[in-house]
Amino acid sequence: MSSLPEEVLADILSRLPVKQLLRFRSVSSLWRALIDSSDFVKLHLNRSIETKSNLSLILRDNHRLYSIEFDSLSSAVTAVQLDHHPLRCQDYGTEVWGSCNGLLCLANALDTLVLWNPSNRNSRRLPHAAVEFQNLSKYYENRIYGFGYDSGSDDYKVVRIVAIKGVNDDYFDYEVKVYSLKSNSWHRAKKFPHFPNLKKSGGALAGGALHWVVTEELEVYTAGLIVSFDLCREEYGFVPQPDYSDMNFFMSVQELEGCLSVLCYYYLAGVHLWVMKDYGVKESWTKLVTVAEPGVVRPPPYMRPLVYSKNGGERLLEQDMEGLLWYDLKRKRVVKNVVIHGIEELVQVEMCVGSLVPINSGVGESESKKREDRDEKKMYANTNLTSSFNSIYFVVFILP
Repeated sequence: MSSLPEEVLADILSRLPVKQLLRFRSVSSLWRALIDSSDFVKLHLNRSIETKSNLSLILRDNHRLYSIEFDSLSSAVTAVQLDHHPLRCQDYGTEVWGSCNGLLCLANALDTLVLWNPSNRNSRRLPHAAVEFQNLSKYYENRIYGFGYDSGSDDYKVVRIVAIKGVNDDYFDYEVKVYSLKSNSWHRAKKFPHFPNLKKSGGALAGGALHWVVTEELEVYTAGLIVSFDLCREEYGFVPQPDYSDMNFFMSVQELEGCLSVLCYYYLAGVHLWVMKDYGVKESWTKLVTVAEPGVVRPPPYMRPLVYSKNGGERLLEQDMEGLLWYDLKRKRVVKNVVIHGIEELVQVEMCVGSLVPINSGVGESESKKREDRDEKKMYANTNLTSSFNSIYFVVFILP
């Protein structure tokens, strides 16, 4: 294998799962440098996204996080508890506020925020960001977050929106702050052009921007406007919407494999899923899913699109925060329900691609990185690499 050109070796290794690549970092200093290089990290990430390999579902109940391999999804599957995530605590639940390039944005009830790569176990606890309102004790407070990648500066950013409301609805205000992983700091951003709908989920990432539903009037939860927050320029804009035949619906925005999508919930009537195939182009909106279940479908977030099947013919949906189902796009009906074992109560589902994306680059070596290196040494003290090398030779023989 040592005689292979570096670009050929990189191409072969990029087809392997993260777990094996982490083992191969200890083969030699050359392999370690190759696998840790930014070019290889991007190559591996892009190939994983294109082929839907190294893909998993991150599930949450009231206190714990779990994982399910995408390739194992069938009519029944068992969730594996993630007992090593950095916010694990019996007293406080952990919420997942975004998934991007294999990184998860986690938060708990204490407003502790962490960026975490579950594949290589890198993590970074975000510094505290003060909430700059006066007399907070007199108001109710609500927080939502968005997380995404700024390709212009090769940076990961977290957007935090904190809103306060008077006990008697006599006051409302909010602030927006942005965290940069590169600078490891927060700064204040401009306010939304309209009122953000704080009862919806975190920002939907598509086209290099985060998206939320906003309304011209406070606390209006029917159809609204879609506002974008460009992560590079940190400016707001509006996204053109489809030509709906009926505007009497609740709406939410989601991300569907990099595309912006809109879910329209018609009360006691059904759900329509629209997908914008060409970001920013109104004419590219396509109605992809129509689920007509009178008396069953309720307002958001009770149905969410998650991912296409590998052949593109089916769509995985999260239904009623209770289970998963496969929807056949051609036959326009649900074809399979996925029963999940090993989890008490399903509260949230997020997609996550296994990646080597580091979190500590440019900000020094953290304890998670030191722990990772210690774990590698222990792994190699007890692990036979034969099976891993067999994987490489298998990949070599199946290369076109």
